Amino acid sequence: MSGRILALVGRQGEPPPATPKAAEKLIGALLQYLRQERGMVQSEVVRAVPEVGSGPTLSRYENAVVKLKAEHVFALLRFYRAPEDCVREAEMLLQWPHERTWWSSFEDVANSTLMSLYALESTSKVVQVYQENNVPGMLQTAGYARALMADFARAQYDPETRRKYLAAIERRLEMRLRRQHLLDQPNAPMFRAVIAESVLDKELGGVPVMREQLRHLFTIAENKPNVHLRILPGSAMRQGSPLHPAITLCKPHEGTAGRAVYLEDKNVGGQLLTDSSQIETFMASMDDWWRHALSKAETMDRLQYYIDRLTDDTPQ
Repeated sequence: MSGRILALVGRQGEPPPATPKAAEKLIGALLQYLRQERGMVQSEVVRAVPEVGSGPTLSRYENAVVKLKAEHVFALLRFYRAPEDCVREAEMLLQWPHERTWWSSFEDVANSTLMSLYALESTSKVVQVYQENNVPGMLQTAGYARALMADFARAQYDPETRRKYLAAIERRLEMRLRRQHLLDQPNAPMFRAVIAESVLDKELGGVPVMREQLRHLFTIAENKPNVHLRILPGSAMRQGSPLHPAITLCKPHEGTAGRAVYLEDKNVGGQLLTDSSQIETFMASMDDWWRHALSKAETMDRLQYYIDRLTDDTPQ
C-alpha cells in the first residue's frame, strides 16, 4: 500500500502506516522529500503552487500537523512530477481519514504490527495464507476462535498472565470476527488459503465446536467465489514443509509495491516482512505448496470425510 513512498523517504523495511494520522505523516514526509530532492525552499514552492497558501502552511503539511487537503497534496505532487505509483499510493493513504479504520478501536488487544497487517489486508487485491497450526483467523467460527484463545490462556504458567489472557478473550474474539467482514465487501480481495490436513484432525473445543468449524470451511469453499481453499495432505509433507507454519502474504497491487509477508507466532503476535527479496522467497514457496495441495473437489471430499467422522451417530 505504501511501499514505494516508504522507500523514497528512507524508511524501506518499515511496516505500512496503520492509522490515519500515520498515513498523513507519511504523505508529509513524501512532500518534504520531493521538495528537497529538487533543491527548493518552501517559499519557492508556494510561488509556483499558490493554492497551498503560504510557507508556514506548506511546513505544516510536511510535518502533518494540520489536516491535509487532497487538492493541495495532488497539486504539489503534480508540480514535483512525482512518480505515478507514488501518486496512487498517496491517493489511497488520503482516503483513510474519510474511512473507518476499524482496527484502530482495538488498540487494547492489538499491537502496531497486527494493525499494520489489518491495514494491508484492507487494501489488498490478493491475500494468500498458509496454516499448519489452526484454521486461519479469517475463516474461524466464533466457537473455534474462543476455544483456541482459551486453550492458549490456560497454558500460561503465571497466574496473572493467565488471568489477563482469559479476561481479554471476548474482546479479542470481537476483533477477530470484525476482521472477517473484509471477505464480504463488494471490493473484497481474493483470499487463497492452504491448510495442512493435520489441522482438520484436531478436536479443538470438542466435537460440536470442531464439527461446526469444518462445516463452515465446507460452506465457504463451496459458496464464496472470492475464497479459494485447499487442503495440503499429510503425504505432501513427508519430504519437506513450508518455510513457516503460519504465513500471510498481502499483495495490494499488480506490481511489487506494497507487498508484505506476515509470519504469525502462535497466539503471541508476529513479524511483518517488507524486504523484497524475502517476500519473493515466501511467494515462491507458497506457490509451490499450492501446487502440492488437493484440488477444490478433492478438498471438499477431504473436508466431508472429517465432518463425517464427527457426526453425532459416530462413536467417539
